[in-house]
Amino acid sequence: MINTLSGYAGGTSAIPNYHAIGDHSETVQVVFDPVLISFDQLLEVFWQLHDPSSRPYLAQYRNAVFYLDEDQKKVAEASSQALTQKTGRAVNTALEQAGIFTPAEDYHQKHYLKSFKPLLDVLRKRYPDQQQLFLSTDAARLNGYLGCNGDPTLLG
Repeated sequence: MINTLSGYAGGTSAIPNYHAIGDHSETVQVVFDPVLISFDQLLEVFWQLHDPSSRPYLAQYRNAVFYLDEDQKKVAEASSQALTQKTGRAVNTALEQAGIFTPAEDYHQKHYLKSFKPLLDVLRKRYPDQQQLFLSTDAARLNGYLGCNGDPTLLG
């Protein structure tokens, strides 16, 4: 993974924000190197992190995979179908063309990392611009590990 950013996608309003989300969904943009990890491998992790058979009570919180191109669409469809066959349960996670991604407000970025102020202070010295910090691989990985997602021995 290169970086992650919280934001809004899948809707039609021009400039969504937390207080006027419109028909968008809260989402996370994941930028990755396909040489190091495939889209299919990312989907395997994604399916494990939520209940794909659940139905959201609001569009804002729906489960969705936003694909970038036809190749990713085919991979997502095959992955969803394989999961249905494996579990015997319908997958209610939407598969949609990515469209425009709007970053969420700064206070929504790197939630876990923000609760570790000494670590955040070290990163701020390395990335004095807040947007650079939020888009850094360092912040994305540390935020993930602090949220109990990943193996800390791989931080090296």
